[in-house]
Amino acid sequence: PRPAAARPRAEDTDSGDLRAPMVAYLRELLAEELKMALEDVAEDEAFDHYGVDSLLVLSLTRSLEERFGPLSKTLFFEYLTIGELADFLVAQHPAEARAFLAPAAHGVAPAGDDTSETALTPAPAPYAAPPAPLPERDDDDIVIVGVAGRYPGADDLGQFWRNLREGRDCVTEVPADRWDHDRFYDPDRATPGKTYAKWGGWLSDVASFDPMFFRMSQVEAEHIDPQERIFLQTVWHLLEDAGTSRAALSKVRTGVFVGLMYGHYQLYGVDEALRGTGAATSSSYASVANRVSYFFDFDGPSIALDTMCSSSLTALHLACRAIRDGDCDVAVAGGVNISSHPLKYLQLAKGGFLSTDGRCRSFGEGGDGYVPAEGSGAVLLKRRSAAEADGDRVLAVVRSTAVNHGGAGKGFSVPNPKAQGVLIGEALDRAGRTPAQLDYLEAHGTGTSLGDPVEITGLVRAFQGHDLTGVRIPIGSVKSNIGHAESAAGMAALTKVLLQLRHRELVPSLHAERLNPHLDLDATPFRLQRERAPWTPRVDA
Repeated sequence: PRPAAARPRAEDTDSGDLRAPMVAYLRELLAEELKMALEDVAEDEAFDHYGVDSLLVLSLTRSLEERFGPLSKTLFFEYLTIGELADFLVAQHPAEARAFLAPAAHGVAPAGDDTSETALTPAPAPYAAPPAPLPERDDDDIVIVGVAGRYPGADDLGQFWRNLREGRDCVTEVPADRWDHDRFYDPDRATPGKTYAKWGGWLSDVASFDPMFFRMSQVEAEHIDPQERIFLQTVWHLLEDAGTSRAALSKVRTGVFVGLMYGHYQLYGVDEALRGTGAATSSSYASVANRVSYFFDFDGPSIALDTMCSSSLTALHLACRAIRDGDCDVAVAGGVNISSHPLKYLQLAKGGFLSTDGRCRSFGEGGDGYVPAEGSGAVLLKRRSAAEADGDRVLAVVRSTAVNHGGAGKGFSVPNPKAQGVLIGEALDRAGRTPAQLDYLEAHGTGTSLGDPVEITGLVRAFQGHDLTGVRIPIGSVKSNIGHAESAAGMAALTKVLLQLRHRELVPSLHAERLNPHLDLDATPFRLQRERAPWTPRVDA
């Protein structure tokens, strides 16, 4: 066992100020763990500066739990400096802190006595900025009047629903018609120039396309990114689902908002193009949105955006805002994601992002990465009053949307539970809803050992201060079925919710027979939805 860090001097706490000795203790603990000189560890320096990684986070948390009892496994994601962590421990665990730091001076029972206090939920950040003022409430809600999409193992939403309902895992190895993955695969993560993963969620027949139907030449169709072709097809099916037409939507201002993330198709033929013996392929994001606007004769905003895995939900947010601001009357919002080149797997393997066994274990034990997936999905949005006047079928009401960034969190690719909590709280406030009114929560749930606990911590933060006595909100993640569709992931999740709403049924989340050991769902208002069950709404729309 690693020896404990030196105990702070008792005389430092005689004044009743526990913060200074707590800071001293944490500095010594971190210096010992990192084999650094104590004078090189500063109270206000971010943990990232010292190279604190996931393994060190777990080790440091275990050391603190020896003194303070059970703690959130995302503690070092919520409090980013020694000073912040000291403030939390002193404020939320005063009995344990006083017993540990100055038992003789204050006559407090040792840690573990039944007088100690244990915080079941993280406290708000002491320096959290006040929430932004909410926009004036617009009673004319935005509604969804159509939905369409293609996802792994499902060429249409009918098959997608059957796969979800039956709890089917649609992840497979890289298809032979994409590339020869044996050239790039090596299970040894340390092998340079190789990828240790060979799994993904794949769309069928992504090369098939009728260029003349979409007013394109054969040559032009072959040289544009398949994401552009596939999203164009998705929007055609979207209009069919909504019971409308190009002619009808061209008479009103219709916008297009689509999320994308990868543009690897343009890597094909680069050498030939540079030698002048081949044509250059294109992966223009803007063309994905503009092609839709051009073909369907839409004259509203036409925007392609990349906010990584939040792209399609950010597109939804911007589409709703555009309708509210009068920039358009109707909007297509969606996302598309195609893995068209093996370089993507080499990039993700280098960053250590990929699952080693081909499973997205959302909230499950053993999750060590995600499985990339393909997808293309979209919804059609308009004001509720316009939908009712047009006799549209309303699939759902978008009560609110919200967007933010994690700022300077634990790491560039690590989510920030504080920011997530603020975001979810704002969305609920704007919707005029409380957590106790939620029937179901479709989570991000990438299936990583610390990413999933960070998400739960963010939710717990957002729900603090609300009476959730006896409430158990089911949660799930579509990634457990199809993998992580990246720029289309949010649209896949939204589509799952829409299908559950339509069929009044909750579907199972997979690969979590045993929960992630860093989760304590029993101490939260959430439960993982592992089986098919009826959906009985708590609140009328």
